[in-house]
Amino acid sequence: MTDRVIVATFNDTNAAYDAASALKALKNTGTVDFKLKTGVMIKKDDLGNVQLLEEKDRHLFGTAVGTISGALIGLIGGAPGAAVGAALGATSGLTGDAVMATLDDDFVDSVTKDMRPGMTAIVVEADEKSTRPVDDIVALKGGHVYRQAVQ
Repeated sequence: MTDRVIVATFNDTNAAYDAASALKALKNTGTVDFKLKTGVMIKKDDLGNVQLLEEKDRHLFGTAVGTISGALIGLIGGAPGAAVGAALGATSGLTGDAVMATLDDDFVDSVTKDMRPGMTAIVVEADEKSTRPVDDIVALKGGHVYRQAVQ
């Protein structure tokens, strides 16, 4: 399985909630090799501010979101989102440069360009063997998937 940061963007918050529920069910059924480590749902308001809508606790590491996801959330929100992302991804011990080095520029550019005001995103860190189950869930709800392997 591959450890990845997965971002699914949606025009509609209800669709994002439906997809998040399906991802949780996918994890809980154990029918596919998908291990959800952390996850949050964020929304970018009409002014471009990012707000946290929902989170899934990361019991083993004690943080709601991994450092990489936190940094990505900060990039999605621009300057206003930097505080949210930093708070979510805090306590990892990694420097900002080390975190940013793990995120591919094309991945970050794609996500930040797609995440327009009014949109909702699910940002998760997960181990997945196949990308198809997540891709199918997100496509069914009208969203777009972006992913990057994490070293």
